[in-house]
Amino acid sequence: MANIQINQLPATATAQNSDYIAIDNGVSTKKITVANFNATGAASAAQSAAAAAQSATNAENSKIGAEQARDATQALITSAQTIVSDAQAYANNAATSAGNSAASANTATAQAAIATNQANLAAGYARNVDAFAKTAKSWAVGGTGTRQGEDTDNSKYYSQQAHDSEINASASEQAAATSEANAATYCSTAGTAENNANTYKDAAANSAAQASGYATNANTSRGIAQNAANDAINAKTDAEQAALDAQNALADINAIIGDPQFTVDLRTGLLMYNSNTFTFLINTTTGNLEWEVA
Repeated sequence: MANIQINQLPATATAQNSDYIAIDNGVSTKKITVANFNATGAASAAQSAAAAAQSATNAENSKIGAEQARDATQALITSAQTIVSDAQAYANNAATSAGNSAASANTATAQAAIATNQANLAAGYARNVDAFAKTAKSWAVGGTGTRQGEDTDNSKYYSQQAHDSEINASASEQAAATSEANAATYCSTAGTAENNANTYKDAAANSAAQASGYATNANTSRGIAQNAANDAINAKTDAEQAALDAQNALADINAIIGDPQFTVDLRTGLLMYNSNTFTFLINTTTGNLEWEVA
């Protein structure tokens, strides 16, 4: 029968389950009953329908998984945006701290100027102390070379004159009284000058101590201000780097959001995809949609 073309066989409108259907591949001819042929066709159709239903279920599961991944990615985007916002805030705070540090540095410079001025005042007081000390000595005993005629115009000289006048009291009693009065006056003047010298000396010492304190505080403030400025610069650099890292992470996340893209071919009913990151395969044994990183 292999030599007879199928299209040459007589046609029939009905067939019994017990009738045979010829299967000819051009080399040999086999037969199958109508009942078995229909059963095989029905089984294949049922299997195909089951596989199609499973594929639809798997596709729906994949869609759900994709939506969940999309939601998780959106949460990551929100977190990344928050990180970017926080990083910008840190950068702004760092800039503010840098400004405050500059102000502190200016304050330290002003304090240093004050300390320098106090030191100059202290030096002036010290010079005044020396001058008053010499003046006191000049009026007391002379010999300083700071006042004309001081060796004969001082309390010691007049005391000596008073003493000499007392010896010759009968001849120079009035002169002795005058000399004694002058000596008392000059002694009082010398005492006042000495007290003034001591006062200026104490003031000079206090000013020197204050100047030293101001200088120490100025150096400390300057060091603190410099450290604060360095910390502010480092904080600003770290904040800017954190913002850049967050922006890069956000860009990576946005790139992942659009990958993969699923579409349905309406002509064939197949689920199509386009992805640079993932590879999707149909497991022919289970009918499941499986994926792996490309």
